Amino acid sequence: MPELGIWTPQEIADEIGMSRQFIVDIIVEKTKKYRLSATKRGRTWLISDAEAKAFIERFRNPQPESYTINTVAKAIGKSHKYVKDALTGYGGRKEPRLAGVKRGDRWVIGKEEAERFISMHK
Repeated sequence: MPELGIWTPQEIADEIGMSRQFIVDIIVEKTKKYRLSATKRGRTWLISDAEAKAFIERFRNPQPESYTINTVAKAIGKSHKYVKDALTGYGGRKEPRLAGVKRGDRWVIGKEEAERFISMHK
């Protein structure tokens, strides 16, 4: 952990067990999975303490961007069939209560939609 409240890519890399280049690639947006704001001073990237700590927390505890039927079912304590029926509108007999996209043989439910549905059942 840095002493002055300013982190370098190497310090963040050491903290999360990844390479310095991995962190630099995130800073210059070569990857879309993570975001990290930094300021370049000379040849060195500098990251604020708040930004670095938030990134480390997101890296260690990632939040899913989408959910599966099983994930939603487990979160609300209901069966796989209950969630699938909410997605399909009971096989088309009713209006669906949960929006999702069928990808191959799986249903994918967006994060916001899944969280809305889960909150309705708490």
